[in-house]
Amino acid sequence: MNSRLLLVDDDRLLREVIGEYLTAKGFTVDLAESAEEAMTIFEHGKYSLALIDLVMPGINGLQLMESILEVDQDIFCLIMTGYPTIDSAYKAMVNGVSDYVIKPFQLSELLEIIQKYI
Repeated sequence: MNSRLLLVDDDRLLREVIGEYLTAKGFTVDLAESAEEAMTIFEHGKYSLALIDLVMPGINGLQLMESILEVDQDIFCLIMTGYPTIDSAYKAMVNGVSDYVIKPFQLSELLEIIQKYI
């Protein structure tokens, strides 16, 4: 597979579990605990997909996604949230998100979604 993913979530345990799972499935995964940290490591063309938590302290997932898409319009953005609302789903889709997954989810479900885009 050898695709590089950026995983951004302020929940350390969830970030590590997802990161280890996707690494075991053949992806290269860079982890960030905040939008600010993600933007310091993000570069155009470096990642196939960004997996972003919607609700984080400081800059939220939608704001991060917009910043990422300004730098790289070809990246797929997958928003994860434990707080699903019609409004947040609509805003995510209008602002360029490729897909939206609701926590809690099965890791196999997440893998299927990711494989649709890369």
